[in-house]
Amino acid sequence: MSHQTTDISSQLNHPERDLALQSIENARDLGGYQTVDGGHTRFGVFVRTADMDRVVEADRVAMRDHGISLVIDLRMQREREEKPNLFSRGSLGDPAFRVHDFWGDRFDNYRSPDRSAPPAKKLADLYCAGLQASDFVMAEIIRSLTSAEGAAAFHCRSGKDRTGLVAAMLLSIARVHRDVICADFSLTEQYLQSDAINPIELTAPGAWQRTCSPETMRMTLDFIDESYGDVPSYLIQAGVSEQELIAIRKKFV
Repeated sequence: MSHQTTDISSQLNHPERDLALQSIENARDLGGYQTVDGGHTRFGVFVRTADMDRVVEADRVAMRDHGISLVIDLRMQREREEKPNLFSRGSLGDPAFRVHDFWGDRFDNYRSPDRSAPPAKKLADLYCAGLQASDFVMAEIIRSLTSAEGAAAFHCRSGKDRTGLVAAMLLSIARVHRDVICADFSLTEQYLQSDAINPIELTAPGAWQRTCSPETMRMTLDFIDESYGDVPSYLIQAGVSEQELIAIRKKFV
């Protein structure tokens, strides 16, 4: 095992990463990742998770203790109706709650453009299409995360696809090494106890939408580089200001 592989593994398995929540799967803090300029992302700033429809009281307390002041739900309307986020009730003492529906109805008829492509490429194609069609939503998400006074948690259904894209944006803004960003994406395989579910093409044959290969995120980020220059340039074109990017990096690194 190379030194680089060992270093990435130690970052991924940092003892503060796993929130160890009973009722929220795939819950992990994005702190502790090394940046290209020698810094590290801070713990207690951004948390990624899966569904929050069965939150028990102990986990409510744990989230408050973690400093989470904002919860962002990235799911579609039908998902929210089927499994409402418990924080959407606005109970006293709970984090603020916002919805930023990443897919919307823009992908109701989506089909993979290359049926013969390997699963990692099919999923990357979906992500790239999403980043283009929902760039304005991504800009809204970044602005909400920038304005959060405390820690912010964001989630989709399994905490893999939409959540993974937002996490990749944040880690890219922080200038985390790309190998680490891709490895963080694939951590879902380790953290998620139930099957990963992607609401796009649920009725289609095959299980490409359930995969979380690091190569999927690598191809997605390569697409951003080729199409926009880099992640900050993509976000600026989507409507995020340079000042907001500076602010989010300042709070995260």
